[in-house]
Amino acid sequence: MKKDEVQNRGLDEGIFDYILKRYREANCHQTLDLQFIYLGPGEAGMKISPKPEYSTPGGRVHGGMIALLADTVMGAAAVSIEGRVYRTVDLNINYIAPAFEEKELRAEAVVAHPGKTIRVVESSLFNDQGKLVAKSRGTFIRDLKSPYKEYGDLL
Repeated sequence: MKKDEVQNRGLDEGIFDYILKRYREANCHQTLDLQFIYLGPGEAGMKISPKPEYSTPGGRVHGGMIALLADTVMGAAAVSIEGRVYRTVDLNINYIAPAFEEKELRAEAVVAHPGKTIRVVESSLFNDQGKLVAKSRGTFIRDLKSPYKEYGDLL
């Protein structure tokens, strides 16, 4: 997915580029083909089309894959406010309906509490028909040790 395919919903271009670069370089994200839909201050949207390797009998996507998508999109929303790195402290997820392999799974996250050290983020995940699959909430802590000096003033 190219940068111009990701909707920038009002982020500073430097922060927008930083987040896209950071997430695209992650081996996990490349392997799973996680893709951004949009980024804005305190919000993010991502999608994935889970492969059969990540499903249980009957073609249902494994809950761990759904949790991974929720965690990733919430982390991106936490970072999006000013470009600082935040790490997951805890994650709660409620599974509501099944998701199926090779069908697009979309996640949307919004920061509920934008603290400087601790952020609380919520997400909703939807299947390819727009039906709610899961709701999640996570707590993220600012990582003071992340040395992303190439992004200058963003840290």
